[in-house]
Amino acid sequence: MTSMQGDIVNRVKRLPKPSQAAEALQPVFEAVSNSLHAIEDAYGESLFQTKGSIAVTINNPRSPDEIEIIVDDNGIGLEAPRFKAFCTTDTDYKMSRGGKGVGRLLWLDAFEKIKVVSAFRENGAVWRRSFTFRLESQDQITEESMVEVGGPENPTGTSVTFSGLRGSAYRSKFPSQGATIVKHFGSHFFADFILGRSPKIVVDIEGNSTTFPEEIQNLKIEDRGIATLSTGEFGDLSLASFVCHKNASANFDGLHQIHLVANGRTVTTRKIDGLIGIGRFGAEADQVYHGCVSGDYLDERVNQERTQFNFDESIVEEIVRECAGYVRSTAIGDEVREFDDHRLGTLRSFVNEYPSFGFEAAEQLLERTPKNAIKPEEFARALIPFRIRRDKERNDTIEQIVAQLDGNQTIPADFAASVRQAADEIRAEEQRQLTEYVLRRKTVLDVMEVLLRRIREREDGSQNFQLEETLHQFICPMKLRGDDPSKVEQSDHDLWIIDERLTFQKYFASDVPFTQILVGEDSTKRPDLLIYDRLYGLGAEGEDPLTKVMLVEFKHPGRRDYEERYSPMNQISEYITKLKAGQIEDFNNARVRIADDCVFYCYVVADIVGKLEIHTNGWRTTANGRGRIQELGGKFRGIVEVIEWKDLLADARLRNHAFLHAAGLRFDRHP
Repeated sequence: MTSMQGDIVNRVKRLPKPSQAAEALQPVFEAVSNSLHAIEDAYGESLFQTKGSIAVTINNPRSPDEIEIIVDDNGIGLEAPRFKAFCTTDTDYKMSRGGKGVGRLLWLDAFEKIKVVSAFRENGAVWRRSFTFRLESQDQITEESMVEVGGPENPTGTSVTFSGLRGSAYRSKFPSQGATIVKHFGSHFFADFILGRSPKIVVDIEGNSTTFPEEIQNLKIEDRGIATLSTGEFGDLSLASFVCHKNASANFDGLHQIHLVANGRTVTTRKIDGLIGIGRFGAEADQVYHGCVSGDYLDERVNQERTQFNFDESIVEEIVRECAGYVRSTAIGDEVREFDDHRLGTLRSFVNEYPSFGFEAAEQLLERTPKNAIKPEEFARALIPFRIRRDKERNDTIEQIVAQLDGNQTIPADFAASVRQAADEIRAEEQRQLTEYVLRRKTVLDVMEVLLRRIREREDGSQNFQLEETLHQFICPMKLRGDDPSKVEQSDHDLWIIDERLTFQKYFASDVPFTQILVGEDSTKRPDLLIYDRLYGLGAEGEDPLTKVMLVEFKHPGRRDYEERYSPMNQISEYITKLKAGQIEDFNNARVRIADDCVFYCYVVADIVGKLEIHTNGWRTTANGRGRIQELGGKFRGIVEVIEWKDLLADARLRNHAFLHAAGLRFDRHP
């Protein structure tokens, strides 16, 4: 029996325990790494990829007690120097290859039973060495046997059999699904596989086989070469670049990856999506980037398990950033430039729609956004801080100018130029904001026109209440009061379509029953729009009774069939009677009386056809000859006007024509 040198039990106890599946597989990865080295030593650097082979067989992965993993290779075998190194912890035997001498200690940490059988050449013959490897304070290598099995023409190689998982960490974290094991296997040796530095490896999990590096190589579309990046802090870094099919990133976080490699093994991988910006590229948008970076700086600073680097995450980020700069400008430079051209076009469209963000040329604005920003909301989120900063700087400049004019300071020689520049900036900002404001109005009117046409074009003449509600909603939200403090955002409206004086009106009730408007009222009838004035133009609070009230009733566009007894005058009179008989109660519990001489401005928005035309034939016509108008009589003061939908839209366009002209815009549609 043979003992390993050093306190093996305590040494193994101090090893870090796995916290995730990839770490739990590390002992198996170490066995495969040993096989890779043994094969390279057996066949040399020029032949090991074609002559070597490794078979990883995993049985019962769902049972920690019965799991069995066998790693077979046709490498050089455990000849005397290798066996001596195996028996020595922290050996420097493979230090030149990055070996840390702890791989087999991870075996002892993870598995209950380990059996090693190895054939090697020595003194003109092939010998087979076999032994059991166990975690004990003495005699870790037992049941040793070494027999001659034939001449030098006989094959060599090593087989390691692991049985039963040891410890709660390995038992809970070791993956039980074959797909998960294969995924981590491909990820761990990704650099070897994509770079073509591996012999054939077959991973068989309960009869289901996956072949590497073929599995990864099949995902490679194009080799973009190896570049040397000279850095001040990290020395020379070697970056191998590959364009791969999107499935190459299926098991990684993100699309595009940089793999940091130390001593020939992938230690960690970082996505670079945000650093290069581009998404999947290629004619079918199915290509991604993978890069493998290596160098002395990384080789010298990896931990003994080759699972982490011995430096802060900030260093990883700096190295990845260095590499991503090259990737973006060179490795996939053509694809990125095409992507950025598309982003620039999208940004220009965004600025056209939201001109207040156009405070710089589009090319400069693009530089201020994240490299992966492609949506309007992403542009806005990135540019808002710059816009705020510019506004503050402009305001500070204006304050300085005012202070110079107000105080006793000496006016500098370039004062006039400073004033002119500030004025120009204010004017430019006003133009941008006006354009954005008017664009919104234009959009509302364009949508209204389409809705009106859709409603009128219904062949069966049926009423589409969904479209009608949408039409109402465009002008004013339904089923709420504008003075409800809990509905501030929802109460935004476009009452300017009806009358510009209502642009900033907040005292209104839209499709709200009288029971929620008037004190003591039990009628559930809902005027489409009730708008009242609390000073009365300015929204100031006061105790004087209301002297102006507006009522608006929307009728289905194109509607011809009304109830036999329906009359717009009767409907309006009923509403006014209820209003004059009661008091309006607002959300602050204040009550507002309606003055006896209150003037009611009442509008019915409808198409004057069918029975509505019959009911209003005796009314006066409006200036354009299409609308109808009638004064209220008796106890009521005011007017009732019937406005056709097309006139409402046309008048709104006409009123906003000057705005559009000032903003350099025009209406494309005509009612």
